[in-house]
Amino acid sequence: MNLELRNDPHIRAIDALLPQTQCGKCGHPGCLPYAQGIAAGEAINKCPPGGSTTIQALAELLQRPFQPLELPEVPPQIAFIRETECIGCTKCIQACPVDAIVGAAKLMHTVIRDECTGCELCVAPCPVDCIDILPLEPSEARLQRERANQFRQRHDARQLRLQREQRRQVERAAQAPATVTTLARPAASGDDTYKRLKMEAAMARVVLAKAEKQLAQHGGAELQRQVEELRAAADKAQSALDALPAPAPAEQAPGIAALKQAKIQLAMSRAALAKSKREGADEASLQGLRAKLVVAEQALHAAEDNSGKPVPELVRSYKQPVDLQLRELKTALAFARADLQRLERRQAANPASAPAAELEAARERLQAAEQRLHDYTPD
Repeated sequence: MNLELRNDPHIRAIDALLPQTQCGKCGHPGCLPYAQGIAAGEAINKCPPGGSTTIQALAELLQRPFQPLELPEVPPQIAFIRETECIGCTKCIQACPVDAIVGAAKLMHTVIRDECTGCELCVAPCPVDCIDILPLEPSEARLQRERANQFRQRHDARQLRLQREQRRQVERAAQAPATVTTLARPAASGDDTYKRLKMEAAMARVVLAKAEKQLAQHGGAELQRQVEELRAAADKAQSALDALPAPAPAEQAPGIAALKQAKIQLAMSRAALAKSKREGADEASLQGLRAKLVVAEQALHAAEDNSGKPVPELVRSYKQPVDLQLRELKTALAFARADLQRLERRQAANPASAPAAELEAARERLQAAEQRLHDYTPD
């Protein structure tokens, strides 16, 4: 995007009326390119986040007739990452047009609430579907619309940063030597490679399906571009998987198969007994289920003996028993220290709230607790 377009007063006036969500639902990769399109004669009714209010303002500025909104209006909203489900892939960070998501690779990400425009561009790339788009209350919606200049500045700063990074990459590529020596890596086995490619192909299909759903709901050039890139990535991943022969199923020893079956039977017997207890079955039925459980346990023991698996080594560790009196003394010391610190904070804020006598008494309690702990001798 050419930020020099902002020097044109006509384009700048149009851009000032747009909500600066940078969502791409108008068919452009941002609000400034759409403003340029409007200045060149494009329709003024393509901004779902702006709604009828923006269309009316544009019509008055440009002396054009009012037009109904081309797509359904998008109310003010915000993205929310369910952080416990985030895998730290950074795909949402790369997609955010205003750098409103913070995080690092393999670490939890979160949305900066006051910087999010609600553009939804982070939803489709997320491979684990842990991003929700939440509607805003009227008061929050008004504040979000008032931050349009802030969103514009953040978007411009991001565009400049990406341009600088692109120039650096070109410069590094030009300065790199013609031949690069790569470190030798241990070759992965065929089975491991097949499993990895199969997982990558499945993940690519999931992400593509989500992006296609977003495109069907909202449209837009930016989402269309994302879908095309994701479809190409999914096709590439599937082609890589198809080019590799599937590994032959591993032969399993009869003893191991019998052991797995015995474990399954034992689990089913336990579940049946627990279910019957919950449902209030009579004692005769419960007795029969208990007998089946005993048989399943004996079958598991026999299967373990015949499986050929080595018996695990049991390592016994001695754990020192808890000294209850010592723990009580340490707890009393911690409480005494906390009480004194609380009184000292109150006195610093308001000397009248913590009398000197109360402070002195707290200090004496702390000293007494320290002395008792110091004098304690375990039996």
